[in-house]
Amino acid sequence: MANSNSRAASGARLLGDDVQHLIVWYHVLRTQQVGATVVDLAVEAASAGNVDDMTLRHASGQREYWQIKASVNASTPLNEEWLFEKEKDKQSLLQRLYASWVKLSQDLGPRPNIVLATTKAIEATDQVLAARATTDARIVETLRHGTGILATARTRWADHLGVSEAELLHFLDYFEIRHAQSEKEWREKVRDAAIGARVRVDDSAIALGVQCVRDWVKAPRQRFSPGDLSRIIGSLEICSTESSGLLVIQALEGNPRAQVASHAIDWVELLAGDEPRTRRRFSAPLLARPLVLGDLTTSRERLRAAGIRTLEVDGPMRLPMWFAVGAHFGSTAGFTVGAQARDGMWWSSVSPNSQADLTISSVQDPSVAVGRPWAVSVSFSVDIAEEVESFLGASLPDVHHVRARVPHPGRAALSDLAHAQAVIFQLREELRVLRRQLKPPEVHLFLAMPAACALLLGHAWDRMPPTWTYWDLGEPGEYEAALRVAA
Repeated sequence: MANSNSRAASGARLLGDDVQHLIVWYHVLRTQQVGATVVDLAVEAASAGNVDDMTLRHASGQREYWQIKASVNASTPLNEEWLFEKEKDKQSLLQRLYASWVKLSQDLGPRPNIVLATTKAIEATDQVLAARATTDARIVETLRHGTGILATARTRWADHLGVSEAELLHFLDYFEIRHAQSEKEWREKVRDAAIGARVRVDDSAIALGVQCVRDWVKAPRQRFSPGDLSRIIGSLEICSTESSGLLVIQALEGNPRAQVASHAIDWVELLAGDEPRTRRRFSAPLLARPLVLGDLTTSRERLRAAGIRTLEVDGPMRLPMWFAVGAHFGSTAGFTVGAQARDGMWWSSVSPNSQADLTISSVQDPSVAVGRPWAVSVSFSVDIAEEVESFLGASLPDVHHVRARVPHPGRAALSDLAHAQAVIFQLREELRVLRRQLKPPEVHLFLAMPAACALLLGHAWDRMPPTWTYWDLGEPGEYEAALRVAA
């Protein structure tokens, strides 16, 4: 009986081709993004030897040569045995990659990068690959500094290539392994890249792009500049009719989507803490705040210059930053923004429903609050009013506390996007009315809500006093000033 989990050799070849074509199309789209550095892309390049699946040349002169290996199942994981395996009298995969690197290094300019892309996942018990650092796609530091079994492996790898350990490490400095990304995952990466390239993300548009790559493989070998690729994309008639883009802001940790974003910002180093859960405040607030606000201004200018007006925003970041991003890309600036929520994308363009069930109150007599700063606590996902009150008593005793609360704060407090928009607009309009009466010089804003909701609140936050947002430091009643938004 045939094994139902296996695939015929022809089917395996087709899968490999599909993955190769998706990877190439992904990089085609990346050449069309703001700030792209690739100046030349080739498929099946004539001089690339065993690493000819795709060749990229960057403006710096750095070259990348890709070898793509797809696997139909997990029966053969990514491990040393697979890299060392020889068929009959042929060289192993690792030997072929090394030989190509040596040959290509004879050209003038920087040494080339060799990239092995595979759908295989690293075998957890592999002595070398399982111990590799996860911060990049290379294994060189694992072997360079390894002791014990890793030192033995370093000798074994050098012997397999027939070189010294120093030459092995020199090669590995330029060798990357992109692993464990399936055909489906590459399709998702293509969709992300398409947003940044202002190309349609539907299946038919992807199919046209992949077919275009197939045609290149069949044709005589050729190279393409970004301008060539722009004209090809235009001829396929898959350009998006919407001026949309993707903004990725990495504050808690890195985000792979930053590679394909229309614009990406990295603020991880600005926050104190060694890992995402502990990054709750700036390490040096006086230095960080102008950098953050300057980055947001620059990103707004660049995206506007690129004609992008509809913007998906991705993190990860904490609520004060989501709010600040929404304010910088607000409705008065001419932008529509959106972010992923638990039930799909939440866009600022969606109209509110009639469920404006927010309660806005104050313990103090408003008549004594004229001219005093406000603290506004907004309780959607959890009721934070008492914790904020405790903080204010110790740190900001002169402010007037305005409490905004949905009937039952919690995970399901906002039924959908239309409900979220209803309470956002209700909060803004009622605060505007109070502002005319009480004339607060500034607002101190404390948020407990989904990230997408904070983005949309910032987007709607116009005709309001200058507003300080606050970090939730993770302990009851502990907050710290984060960013000041001049609404």
